[in-house]
Amino acid sequence: MEPLLHRKREAIARMFSIIAPKYDLLNRLLSGFNDVRWRRFAVEWLPVSAKIVVDIGTGTGDFAFAVLDRCSKAKVIGVDLSTQMLKLAQRKAVAQGRKDSCSWLIADGLNLPFRDESADAVVCAFVIRNFEDLTKGLTEMHRILKPNGVALILEFCQPKPSWWWTPVGLFVRYVVPIVGRLMSDPVAYSYLTASIQTFLPAEAVAEKMKAAGFRKVVWATLTFGVATFFRAVK
Repeated sequence: MEPLLHRKREAIARMFSIIAPKYDLLNRLLSGFNDVRWRRFAVEWLPVSAKIVVDIGTGTGDFAFAVLDRCSKAKVIGVDLSTQMLKLAQRKAVAQGRKDSCSWLIADGLNLPFRDESADAVVCAFVIRNFEDLTKGLTEMHRILKPNGVALILEFCQPKPSWWWTPVGLFVRYVVPIVGRLMSDPVAYSYLTASIQTFLPAEAVAEKMKAAGFRKVVWATLTFGVATFFRAVK
């Protein structure tokens, strides 16, 4: 757990490769399908004219496919640390007839293999709290965006202490690790709760986005404060 809590690249990549086979199933089960709704909500803030969209920490590609639902002519490039996750994303793209609209790269969000000002939009879901260096990750997003390009971020930010004693907070705190232990990897789903507790509040994330150069930074909590949505412009 210690390397995970220090957000070490190799530990994060290994964890996601381990949980890849049941990742989608547990996302749907533990969120009550809200993870699908959150992505659909987020892409509504994406300009339909976007042509090149980079999905950082794409996982099995769900955010990339949501982007294509919104921007049918876009090219989405999904990057992730986990080979196993990207293999699943590739299979889903083929099954959905979208293999020509997507490409997949093994890459680190802290060192993106793209030119400056090359993307119309950047999206990422439940990724930035896993960055070893949040400032560097946000700066990389800003670097690859074209002027007026849009960044959309979904994340589990640190809530107020009282939130953990609400029904939803108790579910995340106690039920999620138990279900993860029974159906997947116990360390990964214990880390999920711990990573939320050790991440930043939404207000602090927004300030870091501004410090990285973003403007028009707005954010909102979703589903009783479980998730937070950020939108910003370069």
